[in-house]
Amino acid sequence: MAALLVTAGLSGASPATATVPGKGTAGYCPEATGVTVVVDFQDLGGDTLIRCAPGPQADGVAAMQNAGLDLAGVGKYGLALICKIEGKPADQSCSGMPPESASWSFWTATDGGKWASSQVGVQGWKPPAGSFEGWSFAHNKSFQDYPPPRVAPVRKANAPVPAAASADSGSSGFPWSLVIGLVVIVVLVVAGVVVGLRRRRAAR
Repeated sequence: MAALLVTAGLSGASPATATVPGKGTAGYCPEATGVTVVVDFQDLGGDTLIRCAPGPQADGVAAMQNAGLDLAGVGKYGLALICKIEGKPADQSCSGMPPESASWSFWTATDGGKWASSQVGVQGWKPPAGSFEGWSFAHNKSFQDYPPPRVAPVRKANAPVPAAASADSGSSGFPWSLVIGLVVIVVLVVAGVVVGLRRRRAAR
């Protein structure tokens, strides 16, 4: 039971979009003050999820929650043992201990370091500022063979704001292009009329 508690306390992975609104931000933490949470679904399917829990975090569970992840704990142990992240695995009951061959593994790392299987439960881990917390689903593997997340714990710049958003911010919404086009047309018409009148006068 003690071994199972440690194993279950070290686990995790989730889909490409967090489901808890108003919590965390997508991508790596932009500064070395928050905790970047990486969730690798492995063969559950879905893209690896990378979220930032900004600022100091009390423990590993707090980091996951503040990153915007939906969590389900195991029976009477609650979130001390993680059963599901973002509803996965969907077919797993959380009333009892998850099987060793189908459970989340819990990993930690410093920025630019290497993933290491955590030696403490998720509630016992106190994340250093700028660190990484990783969750990777292990299927049909023994505890010794649990795979780490396939994303390296290296903080990277996040994707820039879409061009559409920046264009909107610089636009007042007034159709200047239409106005300018109409002015050009009017100028051309007036110029044509003036040229025509001069030609008529010259022909007299």
